[in-house]
Amino acid sequence: MGLSIQVGYLANAISKDSEEVEIAFSSIKRIDQALAAEGYDRLGEPTDCEVWTVDMIGYSGLHALREVAAMYWKGRSIPRDTLLDGSQRQHADALAKEFFEHLSGKGNLTLVGKAFRKILKAKEKPNQPPFVHLSIHSDCDGYYVPVPFETPIVPKRFTKDCEHLWPLGSVMRLEAEVSQLAWHLEIPAKLQYDDEELHAMISCPDSTPTKALWLAQPIATHACLVLREACNRSLRTGAAIHFC
Repeated sequence: MGLSIQVGYLANAISKDSEEVEIAFSSIKRIDQALAAEGYDRLGEPTDCEVWTVDMIGYSGLHALREVAAMYWKGRSIPRDTLLDGSQRQHADALAKEFFEHLSGKGNLTLVGKAFRKILKAKEKPNQPPFVHLSIHSDCDGYYVPVPFETPIVPKRFTKDCEHLWPLGSVMRLEAEVSQLAWHLEIPAKLQYDDEELHAMISCPDSTPTKALWLAQPIATHACLVLREACNRSLRTGAAIHFC
């Protein structure tokens, strides 16, 4: 079992006349309700479009890329001599904690901090950290929709049968985040997720410290390229990105 990324989930279900159709329509209905509650247009998921599905490197690629993002957020250098294989999550966990403190209003709770916030009538919360659409999302389920919004959406109330849909991410924001990470990983503009050299480095990592970062971090690079391609296809077709 692993993580697959799909664009055109509803169209795929309909074309196969599968039992997934009812599930897909139910999920889209819940997503539309959440978008409408936040003042956004409904999704308009196409029922007929090109379907694209790619397997990630298990869940390791997603976690490795999240750690790269969080290391950059923390001002740490992305290592060239140590492979991020998805098991290192210290910085990614810190980013997630910062985001939830941002949502809950926690932050500087010292007496001085409270005094200044009271005088300035400021909310007690840190700023929203970067890379939240990449980082604050289910590892194995959920959607990114081609609708621009800054903060991942979680309805104030939802039932247990649809909790796998949240947080809901924005394709536009995810594209901006992975494009920034592609630059930090020194990924060549024309490199694709199915590149033979990239997959060779994933199979046999090289710890030579002088090589380009994308070669030093092939697992994170593969995840970055898959998500970037998914964003491109989502924006072209109007279909959501589905983690499955």
